Formats: sequence, C-alpha cells, structure tokens
Amino acid sequence: MALGDVARRGPQRGQAVLTDASAHVDAVLTAVAALDPVALGSALDDAFAAGSVEHVIQLVLMPLLREIGDQWESGRLGVAHEHLASGVLARRLSALALEVEPGTRHTAVLACPPGERHDLVLSCFALLLQREGWRVLLLGADTPTAAIAVTCRQSSADLLVLAGSRPSVFTSRSASMRRLCAQYRTALGGGGARPEVARELGAALLPPDPVQAVDVAARLVREPGPGPASMDVADDSFAGAS
Repeated sequence: MALGDVARRGPQRGQAVLTDASAHVDAVLTAVAALDPVALGSALDDAFAAGSVEHVIQLVLMPLLREIGDQWESGRLGVAHEHLASGVLARRLSALALEVEPGTRHTAVLACPPGERHDLVLSCFALLLQREGWRVLLLGADTPTAAIAVTCRQSSADLLVLAGSRPSVFTSRSASMRRLCAQYRTALGGGGARPEVARELGAALLPPDPVQAVDVAARLVREPGPGPASMDVADDSFAGAS
C-alpha cells in the first residue's frame, strides 16, 4: 500500500504524508527514557499533528513499540519506562477512539487470550477499524475464552481477532481456541500467530502492518463461513503485535 493511500484513509483524508516519522519516534523515546509524561504527551501531540492517525500508527507507534521492547530486553529501559509508555499510549488511543462515530459497517471482537497482557497493538488495530466504519468491541488483555465467546455471540460478530505475542498463548488452550475458530470467523495477530498455529486452530492470519490488516479484515468478512474457509485470504503474520 502506498503511503499516500494511507494518508487519505479515515476522517483525516488528504492530510499531508508524514515524512519525518523517525524524528517523532526519537522524540517519544527520549521522553520515555527520561520518565517524563509531559514531554511524552507533547511528542505524541506533535506526531498526530503532523500526519493522519493511520500514518502515525503505521510509521511512529509500530516502530516505537518495537524499539521499546528491544530496549527493555537489552536492559536500557526498565519496567517503569515500559509501563509509563504503555499507560500514556493507551490513554491517547482511547481518547482518539472516542472521537470516532459509532460504526455500523461490520462488527469485530478483538481480544488477547488468557495469559497475553500486551494489547497496545490490538488497540491500534481497533482504532483503525473504527475509523473505517466498523463496530468494535475491544476486550483487551488476558480475556477468558468464555468471555470472548459470549461477546461474539451477543454481538453477532462478523470477525473475531485474537492477538498473542507467543505461540503458547494460542496453543496452551488449543481445544477452546479451536472451538472459537470453528464457531466464528477468526483471524490471528501478534508474534505468536505463526502459520502452523493458524492451521492448527483453523484461523486466518493478519499481515504485520495494521493498516493493511484493516483491508484484509474487510476481505475476510466477505468470505463464506467461519474458520478455515477464510484462511487463504492472508497468509502473512501480524508479527508486530504485542
């Protein structure tokens, strides 16, 4: 997908292409490293003022989350840094979601299965779906499978999206995951959403770019029936989710 196409999506159609994304990533990282929530908020303000929500998610937030994870693993950032960044980003995404009119195009249920606590990328994806007219029920991190099933049933979900950073998030409860995928059209995302895992569960895979994943989700709901019938629509992993 061309960057110019991304800039024309959603309520900010026609907004200028974000050309200095790396500078915005650096500014946010500097604020995170300094444990400065005011500077962090200001850096996010600057990024969202410079480009569309789609561009900021695609070109700033996704690289940012990967870099924070890498720096946490290497010891350059600690738990406090990660939690501060997660809290500020979650509040910003929630505020942006409240600005979007309720959608009626399709209904999607988004959740992280039990044991998965990283849901920021899923929140980004939820916001992008909303901006394309979807009705989204975002259940967030560590959601019991029974609660996911109840939500899908009560909402008459067109699509269930499950996100996990490790394969074990899906495979440790493979029986309940397979039941969900058999009952509801399901797509997997996250570093744990490997092709072999999707095949085992009977689910589709989302591409790593959340903007492109929105287009794939739209194609999935046009496919006949839940589960394996839609698996070939997307066979790349939504590997950036965490």
